[in-house]
Amino acid sequence: MVEKRRTKRINEENKVEIKVVKPNRAGDFVISNALTRDLSLGGARILTNTPFQLNSKLTITLYLAKSNQQAKVDGRVVWVKSIDTGSHEIGVEFLHEIPASVLMLINHIYGKDPSIPTRVQSEGMLLA
Repeated sequence: MVEKRRTKRINEENKVEIKVVKPNRAGDFVISNALTRDLSLGGARILTNTPFQLNSKLTITLYLAKSNQQAKVDGRVVWVKSIDTGSHEIGVEFLHEIPASVLMLINHIYGKDPSIPTRVQSEGMLLA
């Protein structure tokens, strides 16, 4: 099997709050609690009791246990897998629009690794 991931992925369980707007109902949304199974800068594998449709747009709040921080990021469901127990796993691609969420995830995932530089270069800007 060929690895398609572009970024480091860590196996880690974090609490997640998922908010999804109901189709055809402006301002109406559902909140679901879940857990990450693994996490990267680009996305997460999430275990949930709520079934989600492929390509659903989500707003996710990650409660990052290791760094004791919260990251809020928009995402899109890229795959769905039902589990025998009535639970579901979903693959979520993060749609980073807020640089702070990217930096928080970089710090959380790579923060303890001394081989990773402490400064991040992004589109001509130095982010520390």
